[in-house]
Amino acid sequence: ESMKLVKRLVTFFGVVTLLVTGCVLYLFNSDPVVIDLVWLQIPATSLAVVLIATFFIGVVTGAIFVLLASIMPTKRKPLDG
Repeated sequence: ESMKLVKRLVTFFGVVTLLVTGCVLYLFNSDPVVIDLVWLQIPATSLAVVLIATFFIGVVTGAIFVLLASIMPTKRKPLDG
């Protein structure tokens, strides 16, 4: 019972921390930036939006790589005693 409460409090403070961090990023990094890649041009967007989008793209990419690595079988060499 008390562990559920602790888990909920930790989750709550984690979510609040993420929200506050997002608000601070948005308020203090409102300068417009233009992303100009060779094949893709993104119009002027707030720096905070670009930072948050880049972070989430990295998280999703990392999660996909971890998932692929966990699915692939590994061949282990037997230990020669």
